Amino acid sequence: MLLAGCGKKALVTADDAQVFDQAAPELKQMWQTALAASKTNDYVTAEMVLFRLSRPELTPEQKDAINRHLTSLTERLNDAVAKGDPAAKAAVAELHRNPPNRQRR
Repeated sequence: MLLAGCGKKALVTADDAQVFDQAAPELKQMWQTALAASKTNDYVTAEMVLFRLSRPELTPEQKDAINRHLTSLTERLNDAVAKGDPAAKAAVAELHRNPPNRQRR
């Protein structure tokens, strides 16, 4: 089963949606926040949260779910930019100014 809407590429698999169900509440909330942001095409928030969520102590399944979601999110963002979506273009500019994988001090 895949979760998707309006003919868009699948955001996450059913298994991905539940991979954080048994995680610590903070991690579960971050995952849910990232999924909600992605569903509304809030690319910046989704990427920032997914990168913050990436931690060494995650299970392999959790890491895989994050990677699949980041890949899907990047593809959707690139597609939106190619179609001239001004919000997507602004998201790319913001992500270039403040890369989510930059180490925070």
